[in-house]
Amino acid sequence: MKPLLPAFAILLLTTCSPAPKQPLVPAFFCWETTLDISASEREIMDSLGCKKLYIKTLDIGRIPATGEIEPYSITDISDTMALAGLEIIPTFFITNEVFQNIASEKMDWLASKIVATLTPFRGLGAGEVLFDCDWTPSTREAFFLFLKKMRGKLPSGTTISATIRLHQYKFPKQTGVPPVDRGMLMFYNTGDVDEESERNTVFHPDDALKYLNGASKNYPLPLDLALPLFSWGLIFREGELWKIVPGPLPLDEMRRSKKYVEQPATEPFSARLWELKEGTFLGGHYLRPGHHLRVSAISPELLFKAALLAQKLDLADDASVAFFHLGIAKSEHFSAQLLDSLCKSVRK
Repeated sequence: MKPLLPAFAILLLTTCSPAPKQPLVPAFFCWETTLDISASEREIMDSLGCKKLYIKTLDIGRIPATGEIEPYSITDISDTMALAGLEIIPTFFITNEVFQNIASEKMDWLASKIVATLTPFRGLGAGEVLFDCDWTPSTREAFFLFLKKMRGKLPSGTTISATIRLHQYKFPKQTGVPPVDRGMLMFYNTGDVDEESERNTVFHPDDALKYLNGASKNYPLPLDLALPLFSWGLIFREGELWKIVPGPLPLDEMRRSKKYVEQPATEPFSARLWELKEGTFLGGHYLRPGHHLRVSAISPELLFKAALLAQKLDLADDASVAFFHLGIAKSEHFSAQLLDSLCKSVRK
């Protein structure tokens, strides 16, 4: 009979074993201008056990002709019945140009505008606000000051979070770390949209890996994770990017049409390149012969590649995985079972 381990040895083994990490919390971005969650979308959320929604509340940019800052695309959230039992995070998309040479009084004005749009969310118990801005070295100081002003205007105890791009994740000393409580790491948009090539601009494993290699193991903020479900078409004319058409695009219909010619792919996970042979409309834009179309899409296989790479990330113990976005999730390619497997793959 083998001798039993002394009690103190058992205690030592127990205390030295790492505590199991919490399961990742599934979430979705809701990016439409009218909040109208369908029965099929709510069914996916419920099947996945999703209790959290990041709702785009406002877009903020500058008017090209005048340079004036303008809030636009205010989301209609009059129908709140579909939000029962969900944690709601109002999300504000702000272009980087807004913080170029912004005056202090204009920053105060903008902060007040944002607070005013939060009124409908107060009855929903929103305890977090997310700001989405891809700041640069020239706008960092202004954007960070704006975040500090927002903290002074929001109710005490509100969690303030900001999106973190991959280049900001890898180089926090150079880009700075925003003065917020949490970060949302955007694990997509890894390619150059202005380059007319077959590189997948939504996500490519090789491009994402470049940001992970050499990155710090301890990012200064607790991080949540955003993964892509979307696709887009980039229209080029004379070698220059002309328009971006949100997906999903009617690829099967395009393949049957004689108006498009698809180029064969030369590498896994590449974008698909098309040339226009006849004039036609796509996404409300008129395409002429000679225009080129570059379609970057996310497949389930590519999503699992992203999930495996995400294991290298420094995510918070209580991290959420937010899928962008809910309107695409109802596609048959992105079932609740698949998304649940993705969440489990990230944290193994």
